[in-house]
Amino acid sequence: HFLARIQSMRIPAWLTPHIQRAQSASRPVMTWVKAHPRRASLLALVILGFVSRFWLFGYPNQAVFDEVYFGKFASAYYTHSYFFDIHPPLGKLLIAGFVWFFGFNPTQSFATIGTTYNDDGYLFLRFLPSLASALLPAIFYLLGRELKLKQRTALLLGLAVLLENGLITQGRFILIDSFLILFGFASLAAWLAWRRSHKRHWLILTALLAGASVSVKWTGLIFLALILFVEVTTAPRFMTLIKRIFVLLSVSFLVYFSSFVIHFSLLTKTGDGDAFHTPAFQKTLHGSQYEADDTIKPLNLPQKFLELNYQMFAANQRLTAGHPYGSHWYTWPIMQRPIAYWVLNENQIWLFGNPIVWWGSTCGVIALVVTLVRRKVSKAQSFGTRLVLFGFFASWLPFAAITRVMFLYHYFIPLGFAILCTGYALDKQSLRVQQYCATAILLGFCMVFPFTYGTASNLLFTYIRSLIPTWR
Repeated sequence: HFLARIQSMRIPAWLTPHIQRAQSASRPVMTWVKAHPRRASLLALVILGFVSRFWLFGYPNQAVFDEVYFGKFASAYYTHSYFFDIHPPLGKLLIAGFVWFFGFNPTQSFATIGTTYNDDGYLFLRFLPSLASALLPAIFYLLGRELKLKQRTALLLGLAVLLENGLITQGRFILIDSFLILFGFASLAAWLAWRRSHKRHWLILTALLAGASVSVKWTGLIFLALILFVEVTTAPRFMTLIKRIFVLLSVSFLVYFSSFVIHFSLLTKTGDGDAFHTPAFQKTLHGSQYEADDTIKPLNLPQKFLELNYQMFAANQRLTAGHPYGSHWYTWPIMQRPIAYWVLNENQIWLFGNPIVWWGSTCGVIALVVTLVRRKVSKAQSFGTRLVLFGFFASWLPFAAITRVMFLYHYFIPLGFAILCTGYALDKQSLRVQQYCATAILLGFCMVFPFTYGTASNLLFTYIRSLIPTWR
């Protein structure tokens, strides 16, 4: 249409052949897009996902926010020095395993935020989280289609995730939340595909992905819990339910337990994580103060697994210290307190969500609640609306019981469900309304993106930040 409009304009004669050739070359592409809209949408979202996550890849060449922890953890698998983290090991193992293929040699200290990296090894550490984040828009598009949303509505969901500045920021560095979100929502997509097709491989894939999400962070348990809850309440026969639960729980646990087996097999030497464990645990580590103590019986693998999980839980409970960028769970839907990740003069990186996506999704949740109360949901979408709404509240409200310091990025899973809720709220709207929404999302992204990529400060957004005290 663009080429045809140009051709209808009064243009120099020498340009006509070039325009005709361009129009002729684009015709097969447009024909393929019209014949395969789903594949075209997926391809576009994947390509744009790579562009949005890998633009200015490697900038800045300094440690950003929690890279000081996760970069150090991933490097420890090469020195074999035992470390302790409050999260399960899969996310760190994936990063370490990926860079192993490139002959990675840990030379960074990851001492403090702002420490300049002394070589390009950090680029390999950042790659896999960026890749996981780049695939998220396509996953949400597929989820939209499995949830029986229209093609254009599912595409709008993919666009919202594509241009969600907070997800982009979290996915560009040595952080593990991209794995958590990707595995979790991909498990929902696989599960919905299984419910539609009843092909066994989809159920196994569901369990693998749900188990992987839990193995990155415990908050990923919401996906497995949500799937199990629906299965328990909808299974036609008791024995059918038992078989489904067995597959889901056994495969998920196998993934979870296996990540710890690999973790222990790599961390064989004493390290700064020893202090969190009993002498019997430390005796299994070479060079520990208890290694030669014959009066202490070392733990076996299952015992080490149980002790580490207990200590992870206990350490989470002991996190009582505050943080200047900490925030309460009830403030997350309005994005009251963003996080400064990296600052160098005028160039700054903040965890800021796209205001249109963030606030719009909160409105979408409210709109969907009202729609359900008024019983205005079609029979075809009844299951999906209840699923995503329940997923939102089940993944958000439990944070009310947690007393440790929390941050805005803890809201990413509820945010994903809120975006899906908004999809249902917009599904009945006209194409023009959805186009307005897409335009607003793009404008919101453009307003925030200097703080997403750490480029020169945007004067408009800097002014807006100055008006809201909690955004400073």
